[in-house]
Amino acid sequence: MMNELLNVMNVMNVIQNTRHDWLNKIQLIKAYISLGKLDQAERVINEIILDTQNEARLSNMKLPQFAVMLLTHNWGKYAFKIEYEIVDNVRTDLVDDAVLTNWTRSFFDELNRCANPLFENHLYITLEQFDDHIHFQFHYNGLLENSSQLIEWLANEKSFPNAIKIPEITDSEMVIDVFF
Repeated sequence: MMNELLNVMNVMNVIQNTRHDWLNKIQLIKAYISLGKLDQAERVINEIILDTQNEARLSNMKLPQFAVMLLTHNWGKYAFKIEYEIVDNVRTDLVDDAVLTNWTRSFFDELNRCANPLFENHLYITLEQFDDHIHFQFHYNGLLENSSQLIEWLANEKSFPNAIKIPEITDSEMVIDVFF
């Protein structure tokens, strides 16, 4: 009985957040149209189309835990918002859903500890197939208060990802390539 109640509450939370997001997007389009800024309204519509296509690719990857984590991230407590892009088809048989989700959640938690919550922080995630690996590129824009702590955490995370490369990291920008 308690599990059913929790499931109903989770579904209601998803419905409420989704409705809120869509209402914001529709109001933004309506505002641009009323101001005669049709090019801006069209830009928002095109962003919605791209977001929806990425959501469909993510949902079709057969990584349900990972998909739910990314789809609901921006509704949570994190000091950074995410955007993601799935490039073409990604072979999901190369990675375990639970392991990938746990690693990514741990990475998000560590990044959250280093992100200045008073700043507008964004993490752009690109997923693509790279030979027999899945390549994730995490591109962070915002304010990091302790990037050395994040580098240390990544250096110690050798158990799951096949490789982690950090081509760029400053107090306001970071690029991390992770291969699973």
